[in-house]
Amino acid sequence: MNLNMHNETQLERFLDEKGQEYAPFDPLRAPRILKQLKIPHSATQRVIQIIGTNGKGSTGRFLSLMLYKLGVNVGHFSSPHLLCLGERFWKNGANLSRETLNEAFLALDSVAESGLEQASYFEVLTFLALSVFSDCEVLVLEAGLGGEFDSTTTCVKADLSLFTSIGLDHQEFLGDTLEKIATTKLNAMSKRAILGFQSEVNEDKNIVKEIAKRIAKEKNAQLKILDGIPTQIEQFVKTKDYPTYQAKNLTLAYNGLLALREILEQKPKEIALDSLLESLPPLDLQGRMQKLAPNLYLDVAHNVNAAQALVEHFKKNGFSQNKCVLIYNSFFDKRPSAVLSALKPIIQRVEILKVINERIIEKTKLEQILQDLEIEFKDFEGINPQENYLVCGSFSVVARFLKCFSENKIRLIGGEA
Repeated sequence: MNLNMHNETQLERFLDEKGQEYAPFDPLRAPRILKQLKIPHSATQRVIQIIGTNGKGSTGRFLSLMLYKLGVNVGHFSSPHLLCLGERFWKNGANLSRETLNEAFLALDSVAESGLEQASYFEVLTFLALSVFSDCEVLVLEAGLGGEFDSTTTCVKADLSLFTSIGLDHQEFLGDTLEKIATTKLNAMSKRAILGFQSEVNEDKNIVKEIAKRIAKEKNAQLKILDGIPTQIEQFVKTKDYPTYQAKNLTLAYNGLLALREILEQKPKEIALDSLLESLPPLDLQGRMQKLAPNLYLDVAHNVNAAQALVEHFKKNGFSQNKCVLIYNSFFDKRPSAVLSALKPIIQRVEILKVINERIIEKTKLEQILQDLEIEFKDFEGINPQENYLVCGSFSVVARFLKCFSENKIRLIGGEA
């Protein structure tokens, strides 16, 4: 349990005691508990579920920002968070406060025989999302690990499914091949779905597309597969200095908006993209090529596909000579060798950030991987203003660095402590 327990809310203490975010999946558990909680639900609320491996958070937030600017009462549930739980619960332009979330939790927990003790960490947060967003016209609901094996799927019937890039990740839960993982995720497809941009590897791209087509046919679902990025979006991403991969996420979000308007039978179904982009608020998610300083970026990339997207961005818009110092660590199950191999073209050297977590790879094993890849490495000591830095490896690594940075605990090499 957190040593600062006296500063925690009852919700935060409850989640601490749950331990790991993802527990063995039982498709009957969450719906059973949800029924006991008696959370009010509006029959007119529309639910858009975001499913995939990479880009779920950005796609959901882009869509939510668009809806917010159009005057829609919208809630966005995402995961995981970096510094505070409220990052997962965004409503009409702002994250919900700890106090609001705690009050909602206490209200749920007060229901006789609520069953919250039996729920997993992520299931509790799903119930919270359904409660705090119950009055929203549109709920943008990001799946956790998978698709069909997820409380956001078993507890809610989505009106529209948006699938981001699907790749290898969480193999211990979802399967050890792209085909198995894609099938698990795409099996959550609702009657209306959009498949976003997939891996640049043709074989991987075709596997995901063919599985999506097969499942759409089985479910008699209306499926749209994206194959081009509007020029306006490419220019917008460049002007805003967003990483190039955000053009794909923004395109998927925009198509989701158009599909939603068709579902609602609102006129006009087409929305002027130029004016929509002109009024779109900044993307307010942390850790997506987040610029902390002129020479310091954070990104939550933690798998091969995300690493490849970073390399693509750096080669087009990266630091000088497309090289940076990589501040890194990784969970042992995140294929660090493959991730580092993908990142190698933009790495000057790796500096290992100490992170205390039972899933973090043993330092000696990480050092051996770096030796095998012939990548120079050392322990992280601080930031040199004369060098360029990228922090990534996992949400835990980025969260650790961001916390230290916000508390002024990152030492400037050659400068003041």
